[in-house]
Amino acid sequence: MKENDYTIRLAEQGDGALLSALFAQLGYPTPGDAVDGRLAEPDPAREVLVALYHGEMVGVLVWHRLQPMHLAPAWGLISALVIDEGARGGGMGARLLAAAEARALASGCSQLELSSSLKREGAHRFYLAQGYGERPKRFVKLF
Repeated sequence: MKENDYTIRLAEQGDGALLSALFAQLGYPTPGDAVDGRLAEPDPAREVLVALYHGEMVGVLVWHRLQPMHLAPAWGLISALVIDEGARGGGMGARLLAAAEARALASGCSQLELSSSLKREGAHRFYLAQGYGERPKRFVKLF
């Protein structure tokens, strides 16, 4: 992919159906209108970045800025990163990560973290290659 063939921008109202299709590829089926509804909800601590290749959406990264009471400075949490199956391996994931890292750093974050399912071994190799270190302990309680 050439530099002038892709664009990274903030998601916009009306992107819901395309984002929904990307989320479904990772096993998170969410109706497009629900995604558009969430995009319409103001959340200054959340950014949804989309990657376009020749004008077509091929990726999404959602990150959140967290400011814990007991820690300074703030840190970022990536809650979703999806590259369309047909576009994987072309560098778009690295571009989206770099964009999120730059935005997190500019907003005062000292780190950016994410979690990934144990079965996504290819994604793990990708994150390690991008400079992310593994921190294996995590606890979750479902309601």
